[in-house]
Amino acid sequence: MRALRRLGIGAKLVAATVLVLVVAGVPIERLAARDMEAALVAEHSPRAAVDAAVWRSRRTLLIGMGAVIVVAISVGAATTFFITRPIRRLTRFALAMSEGDLSTRAPLRGSGELRQLAHALNHLTSELSRSIAEARTERDLLAGILDGMSEGVLVLDRDGRILLANRALRAMAPLGEDALGRSVIEAIRSARLTEAIQLAGRRDEPVDVEVELGRTLPRRLLVRVSRRKSPAALGRDAREGHDARGADHDGGSAEPGLIAVFHDVTDLRRLETIRTDFVANVSHELRTPVTAISTAAETLQLGALQDPHEAAEFVDVIDRHAKRLRHLVDDLLDLSKIEAKNFRVSLSELDVAPAIEHVTHLLGESARRRRVTVTVDAAALPPARCDRRALEQVLMNLLDNAIKYAGEGAHVLVKARSVDQQVTIAVADDGPGIPPHHLGRIFERFYRVDAGRSRDLGGTGLGLAIVKHLVELMNGSIEVESAIGRGTQFTVRLARAA
Repeated sequence: MRALRRLGIGAKLVAATVLVLVVAGVPIERLAARDMEAALVAEHSPRAAVDAAVWRSRRTLLIGMGAVIVVAISVGAATTFFITRPIRRLTRFALAMSEGDLSTRAPLRGSGELRQLAHALNHLTSELSRSIAEARTERDLLAGILDGMSEGVLVLDRDGRILLANRALRAMAPLGEDALGRSVIEAIRSARLTEAIQLAGRRDEPVDVEVELGRTLPRRLLVRVSRRKSPAALGRDAREGHDARGADHDGGSAEPGLIAVFHDVTDLRRLETIRTDFVANVSHELRTPVTAISTAAETLQLGALQDPHEAAEFVDVIDRHAKRLRHLVDDLLDLSKIEAKNFRVSLSELDVAPAIEHVTHLLGESARRRRVTVTVDAAALPPARCDRRALEQVLMNLLDNAIKYAGEGAHVLVKARSVDQQVTIAVADDGPGIPPHHLGRIFERFYRVDAGRSRDLGGTGLGLAIVKHLVELMNGSIEVESAIGRGTQFTVRLARAA
C-alpha cells in the first residue's frame, strides 16, 4: 500500500488499467474456454449444434468485452476523479494566489508529483509574500521620506511624463490630481522648466534653473534636473566601481528618465530684496544729513565763519542735520536690537494714564511750536500688562508723528479705554489723512507716504516699524484707520492685567 502511494500519476493509471484487464480477462477467458470445449465435444454433432455453440461463444465474448469496457470506463472515471481532485484543489489555490490571496496554502495530501507540486507552490507563496512585504516596507519608507522632505521631488520617465510628485512639490507648484502621466508643460505650464528638462535629457551633468510658479502667490523655486540611473547601471557601478556614464557609452542600457529637485527660495529672495532695499535706504538717509553737514562745514571754512549771520545759519544747519543723523542711528540700533531679539521687555501691571501724561508733557513744546492741540482722555482705566519703557517709546512715536503730520492748528486726541479684557490706546488727529493704497505698507521700514515732507520734518522712516515690533513684543496689536481729509487714527491693543 505504501509502495502504491509513492507511485506517480502515470504509474497509478498503468496499474489501474492492468488490474482491470486482469480482473475482467479471467472470467472472459474461462467463458470462452468452456464454449470452445462444448464446440469440440459436439464436433461430430450436427452442423446446427456446432453453429449454436459458435454463436454462444461469440455472444459470451461480446458480453465479456462489453463488461470489460464498462468496468474499464467506471474504473477510469473513478481513478480520474480521485487523481484530478488534488489537481483541482491546486488549481483553486493557484487562482486564489493570482488574485492576491497569499494567506492560503495548498494541501499537502497524497504523494508523488502532486505533493511535490503543492510543496513548491507553498514555498513560492511564502517567498512571494515575503518579497511583497519587503517591497511594501520599502515603498512606505520611500513615501514617508518623500512626503517628509521640504524639497519638492519630480520624477519623469524617459518620455518626459510625470511618474511621481511628492507632497512638497504639490504645495509649491499648481499640480492637479491628474498630473501623473502628463508632460511637465501640460501639468506645470512653465516653459523655462521644460527647457531645463529637455537640456538635462541631452546632457550628463545636472541642469540648475530658477523658475517662478503660481499665479496668485508666485513662488521662486531653484530646480536641479539630473538624469536617473537605471537599476542595471546602479548595480554595475556597485560591482565595478566605475563611472556609469562610461558604461552607458560602452553599450549600457538607456537612462530610464529624469529627476528634478525643487528648493523654495521665495523667502530667501525676499530677504535678499529687503536687505538690498535696506542698505540702499540707509545709504540714502545717511547721505542727506552727511552731505548737508559736510557742505555747511566746507562753506564755513571758505569764509562764512567770518560773517556772524551766515555762520549762525550754517551752524544751525549742522546742528539740525546732526540731530537727524543721531535720530536715524538711534532708530537703526533700536530696530536692530528688536529684530535680533536682543531688546528685552519686562511685562508687568502698569497704569497707562501716567505714561500717556508723561509722553504728552515731553512733546508739549513741539506741539506748541506747531500750534497743535493735544487732548488726553484716559480716566478710570484698569492696569495693562506691558513694559513701561516700550509703551512710552510707542506713544512717543505715535504722538510725535501725529503732531508733525497733522499740520498747524490741528487737534490730536489720545484716548484710552478698557474693552473686552483689553486696554486700547488710540492716537487720532484731524489732519490730511493717508491715501488707502499706502495703509498696507505703513509699518514697513523706510516707507513714507510723502518722502519729501517726511525728510523736511526730520522723520527717519523707521518709527512705525519700531512701534509695530514693540507692540508685538508686549503681546499686543496695532491697527491704523485713515480717510483723506478726515485724519488718521492708530489704535494699540494691550492685554488687561488680571
